[in-house]
Amino acid sequence: MNHTPSQGGLCPEPDAPARSARRRTRVLLSSLLAATLITGASTVVTTAPASATPVGPAATSAVPSMTATTWKQPSTLSVKYSRTTQTVGQAPASLRAAVKVGGKAATGKILFKIDNKVVRTVALKNGVATARFPNLSAGKRKVSVVYRSGSSSVAGSWKASWLTVKSAGSPVVKEALKHVGTPYRYGGTTPSGFDCSGFTSYVYKKAGVKTLPRTSSAQGSVGTKVSKSKAKPGDLIWTPGHVSIYLGGNKQVDAPRPGKTIQVRQIWQSNPRFIRVNNKAIGA
Repeated sequence: MNHTPSQGGLCPEPDAPARSARRRTRVLLSSLLAATLITGASTVVTTAPASATPVGPAATSAVPSMTATTWKQPSTLSVKYSRTTQTVGQAPASLRAAVKVGGKAATGKILFKIDNKVVRTVALKNGVATARFPNLSAGKRKVSVVYRSGSSSVAGSWKASWLTVKSAGSPVVKEALKHVGTPYRYGGTTPSGFDCSGFTSYVYKKAGVKTLPRTSSAQGSVGTKVSKSKAKPGDLIWTPGHVSIYLGGNKQVDAPRPGKTIQVRQIWQSNPRFIRVNNKAIGA
C-alpha cells in the first residue's frame, strides 16, 4: 500500500525570521566582546605612564647643573698667618696652608700667589705647606693660596687674604739725621765737615744703599726722576749746583753753605728735581 511520508519525519529548515534573529544576536555578542577588549587595552595605555618617571622640562630641572656655583670641591683649605703685617727688611710673617680631603690630610701642592702672580709652589707634607715672603715691597699685598691635587691640574680650592707690608723707614734719612750740626766744609766728605754732595754721597754709602758720584752735577744724573707728589723720604733733591736729601712734606736735610751746619729746613729751591736712586733708599 502506498502512502505519503509524514512531514514529521523530515528535519525542517528554520524560517528566515529566526535565522535573522540569531545572526543579530551573534553580531551583538561579537561587538560587545570587541568593545570590552578595546576598553581594556585603552586602560593599559593610559595608566602605565602615570606610574613612570616624568620626562621633559620637569625631569630635566630636577637634575642639578654641574656649574661653578653648584659644584662643591671635595676638599677643605685653611690658611693661617703668624701675623698679618710685616716690615720691609725685617723677619717676614709665615703663612701656613692646611688641606684635607674626606677628612684626611691631602696630597698635592700649594701655589702661593702675590697680587695674582705665582711666586712659590710648595708640596704638601702631611697636608700642610708653609711659606715666607721676605722680599715684598711696602704696601697692601693680596695673597692667594691655591690647592692642586696630585692627580689633577684643576684647582681643588683656593682662598685669598691680605698681607700688609710696612715701610721700615728710609735708612738714608736715619743716617743723615745723625749728622745734623756738622759744619759745612768746602770739599768735605767726612763727619768732620761736609759740602752738599760730600754729605749726600757719604750718607748713601754709610746707609748701605749705593755709592753716589762725588759731585752734585753727577748726582743729578743717577736714578729716576719722580714728581714731588710721588717723592719719598730718602730721595735726592737736586738743582744746578746743589743737592740735598728729602725728608717728606716740604722739608730737607742738607749742607747749606760755608758758615752753616748740616740742618733740617724747608725746601727753598725753585722747581727742584726729585730723584729716586733706588727703593732701598726709601725703605721700600
